[in-house]
Amino acid sequence: MVSINRAVPVLQVADVAKSIAWYAGVLGFSGDPFPERPPYRFAILRRDNVELMLQRGPNDVTELRGTPSPPRVGWAVYLRLEGGQLLALAEGVRRQTPLLRGPERMFYGQVEFEVADPDGHRLCIAEVLSASAEVPFAKE
Repeated sequence: MVSINRAVPVLQVADVAKSIAWYAGVLGFSGDPFPERPPYRFAILRRDNVELMLQRGPNDVTELRGTPSPPRVGWAVYLRLEGGQLLALAEGVRRQTPLLRGPERMFYGQVEFEVADPDGHRLCIAEVLSASAEVPFAKE
């Protein structure tokens, strides 16, 4: 039987270079774009053991407006952290882009916050933190 090693989200974006810069600056990913020179059509983002892929989608109003897309409904990516640094990461992210939610403790034990990339993809970033971490519980 064939073994599946992992699944990698592929996000459709208006501008691959702009998205690489956002993921690098806000979340610390490194980007490997294709082709070698802009305009890029594709990129693989890597950080620790996580990969995300970016694919240039069809032209949309984001390019025409030159402003970020509003956040989409629902998560595009859920990132689980280890090491107890979620709150520090959330504070660093907050200094660069607005948080959509959190950090807050969920009924299922994760502490989460949400952010949207320039194309409106919602990312939920989560970690199990001890009860001693002063994090408010999510409102239902």
